[in-house]
Amino acid sequence: MKKKYLPSIFLNLFFCFNLEASIEAYFHKINNKSDSGRNQVEGIDFIYLINLDQRVEKFERSVSQLLDYGIRPYRFSAVNGWELSINTINNLGVRYEVGMPEDLMGTYYLPNDNFEPHHEILQVPEKTYFCHTLSRGAIGIVLSHLSILQDALNSGYETIWVLEDDINVVQNPHLLTNKIHELDELIGHDGWDILFTDIDTKNKNGDYIPCSAYAKRPNFFPKNPNKFAVKTKINDSFRKIGARYGAYSMIIRKSGIEKILSFIKTYKIFLPYDLDFIFPENMRMYTLNHDIVTTLTNPPSDNSNPNYLLNQKKAEKLSD
Repeated sequence: MKKKYLPSIFLNLFFCFNLEASIEAYFHKINNKSDSGRNQVEGIDFIYLINLDQRVEKFERSVSQLLDYGIRPYRFSAVNGWELSINTINNLGVRYEVGMPEDLMGTYYLPNDNFEPHHEILQVPEKTYFCHTLSRGAIGIVLSHLSILQDALNSGYETIWVLEDDINVVQNPHLLTNKIHELDELIGHDGWDILFTDIDTKNKNGDYIPCSAYAKRPNFFPKNPNKFAVKTKINDSFRKIGARYGAYSMIIRKSGIEKILSFIKTYKIFLPYDLDFIFPENMRMYTLNHDIVTTLTNPPSDNSNPNYLLNQKKAEKLSD
């Protein structure tokens, strides 16, 4: 296929000169953390709950479930991807270089274009791309998770629990203490990176959605693609997995924090977060064989669209 390069010199210069800052420069810093989130569950140093400022109702619903068990997570004010500048967006993605694969569809964003996504096969050198249809909302989700991981690393935490605001608490979360101890005894304290607190993510009907493959990147190629299909039962409590959808409830050890941060700092943002944290070499991931904290079925989402704006408009009409 013959490559079609954009004729605009301005656009090429735009993509070229807005790619200097490291991705860490766009992490949101956490200052003056309160006691909420700290030592709420034995075996976990800190609990973060990601929540958009515009979604107070989602935070209240999530926290109300945890408060029943005396747990109050720290609310992390989520990075709102819909409010990111065009310069920020184009500093976060993957800059196309000659020699990268020529068969991947991608999405890019232009200046002075009302932030409309554009789609094409990756082809223009110096141009910033994301995977096909990756939304600005999804970019904000990735930044939120990375900001938390960086804070945890800076704070010296060994084990954290990261939650999103669409959780469904099925059993007493304090059961996780015994699960952490059990997993440590089985494979060693330093033998795992991530423990998911349920079996798998779910679709709109509440059915489990297993993940056994990986999404392609233009700048990273896994050494052993077959590893992502691994689903090995360890005992009645745990499975070892190679890939997983959903990042709404993850217990992460320091080793996992370091691996994820290093990977995305090196290769930049291209995929949704839950398709990227599987890539670091020797990422050791486990799930429970029963749900303790899982996800709601078909929860309201601002990932693909800023749906919170609809709520704001309804509130404005009611106040008129």
